[in-house]
Amino acid sequence: MLHMRRLVIILLCLLSFCKVHSQEKPIAEFFCGADLSYADVNFTRLYNVLIALTPGAKVNLGHHWQFSLQAKVPVVNEGYATKDSWLRLNMANVSKEFHFDDVRQYFKITGGLFGKGVYGGDLRWMYPVNSWLMFNARFGLVNYWALSTDLSYYGESYFESDKWHFTSIVGGSVWLDQWSTELRATGGRYLNEDYGIEGEAIRHFKHCSVSLFAQYHEKAPSAYSAGLHQYGGGFRVVMMLPPYKKQHKSVVVRPASNFRLTYNAQSDGYSMRKYTTDPEENERTYPIQIPWGTCNFNE
Repeated sequence: MLHMRRLVIILLCLLSFCKVHSQEKPIAEFFCGADLSYADVNFTRLYNVLIALTPGAKVNLGHHWQFSLQAKVPVVNEGYATKDSWLRLNMANVSKEFHFDDVRQYFKITGGLFGKGVYGGDLRWMYPVNSWLMFNARFGLVNYWALSTDLSYYGESYFESDKWHFTSIVGGSVWLDQWSTELRATGGRYLNEDYGIEGEAIRHFKHCSVSLFAQYHEKAPSAYSAGLHQYGGGFRVVMMLPPYKKQHKSVVVRPASNFRLTYNAQSDGYSMRKYTTDPEENERTYPIQIPWGTCNFNE
C-alpha cells in the first residue's frame, strides 16, 4: 500500500502541474487492445500461450501535454508463470512535446511508469533535415517496478532504487517517397546495459507497414541452441485499425490504434530490449508528431 500511495501522489502532482499550463479543453480517449505471447518450448503441447486484454486511456491536456494509462488483464495462460495471470498496471505517465518548427527541432519528455516494468524519465529528439532525411535520438534513466495482484492474496509491489539504468539510442531514417519506403539505422545502449545496432527496411502502405530487420549485438546465450550468438533478424507488421481519422470529441471510445506482430528468429529475451512510454507505441507511428514520413499520411 505504501508504493500505491506514493504512485498516486506522484501522478496527482504531475497532473496538477499539467493543468496549470493547459487552457485547452481536455480530450480523453479510452481504448482496448490485446497482447498475445507464444513460445514453442514445451514438448507436451504445440505452444505455450498467454493472451491478455490491454485497456488503456490517453488524456490530451492541451499544449502537447498528455497523460497515459494502461493495464494488463490476462484471460488465457497455458504454460506461462503463475504471476503472468495476475492483473497488472502496465503504464502510467505524463509527457510533453516541444515543437520548434522554424529550426525543425522536436522533443518529447516523459516521466512516470513505463512498459517493460521500468519507471523513470525518457527524452526523445527528432530532426527532419529535409523531405528524405531525418535524425533521431532517445535517452532514458530508468529502474524496475511492478504493481500487480491476483485479486485474492498474492501480488507484487516494488520500486527498485539501488541501481539506475541509462539507455541511449541514436539513429537516422531515409524516406524514399516514390515507393513510400523508409530505411532506418539505429544503435546504442539498451535496457540491459548491452550494446547493439539494427538496420530496417519498411514498406509503408495506406494503413499497414511491413518491414525486414537485422541486428548485431553483444554475445548472448541463444534461446534455440547451445553457445552464444550475436545476430538477430526477422520481420515486423503494423496494421492500423479503424477509425483511422482523429476524432475531435471530448470523450472517445475506440479499439487500440494498431495490431503489431514481430518475429525475431534469434530472440533471446535479453539483447537490445527497449521499454515503451506510449500504450500504443509501434514502429510505424513516430513518438512525436513531425511533418515527415508517415505523419504525412491522412489517417
